[in-house]
Amino acid sequence: MFINWNWDMIRKKRKDSFEKLKNFFIFDIETVKDISMFEETADEKEIKRELDGEFLPIPFHRIVCVGTMIIKDKEILSFETLSTENEKEALKFFWNSYKRSFNLVKEIDPNDGKLKKHISAFPVLISVNGKSFDIPTILVRTLKYIPELDEDLRKFVSIHLDRFDAWEKEFPKYSHRYTKFHIDIPEDIFGRKISLKKLCYLCGIPVKQEGDGKEVQEMFLNGNLKKIGDYCSEDVLATAKLFSYINQHLLYGTYFFPEVDIFDNIEPVVYLNSLC
Repeated sequence: MFINWNWDMIRKKRKDSFEKLKNFFIFDIETVKDISMFEETADEKEIKRELDGEFLPIPFHRIVCVGTMIIKDKEILSFETLSTENEKEALKFFWNSYKRSFNLVKEIDPNDGKLKKHISAFPVLISVNGKSFDIPTILVRTLKYIPELDEDLRKFVSIHLDRFDAWEKEFPKYSHRYTKFHIDIPEDIFGRKISLKKLCYLCGIPVKQEGDGKEVQEMFLNGNLKKIGDYCSEDVLATAKLFSYINQHLLYGTYFFPEVDIFDNIEPVVYLNSLC
């Protein structure tokens, strides 16, 4: 039977669909060319692409910086960035932050009666072009270090790849293009790849004060990890503000997410090379 929808019914349906989503994980990465991998494995087409100044395929992107923000129940719990020469540490930082964005509780497992950690809430990932670049790059580059990661982190890498709940009624399918647990703002809201800078300009959100993505390689070669960290942090903050703006003005507060002005006075904690 066809339903005639009014505005109140639409708002209620949105609330029923999304009100349980109260954890958010905003993230961004910065990369440089993996020179040794490129020299050893690049084919003629890939070499030509580099000579022509084109974007290299994902496997050649070595991660040197990871920025994250964790929000739960509209409270910003952390805003941290690691800028490092050690890619394994960058990936450990990402997966640890990712893990912390879940809600974990200890409960008795009804199958064996043992006390175990249970996931009680899953985060919604928020990114700009993260489905097409950041997450594929993180997963591909994790391959290199996965045997060296703690088992607990390896489990969360595996959880990210799960697809057993086809309709996401109880469990996310983070790696699925149309998951509701990862909002890639340009693709999922606007249906196109659009730069963060252009979207923020239209919303009056300041961004990109510390450089440009094309400059990261030069910054890294010059040892300027701090500048890379500041640049990545700016992107994370701008992404959070952009989603807040969209949630407020386009989606009428569909998501349980902070208002834009909440982000005005927060500063990131930027770590260089390690978390010490």
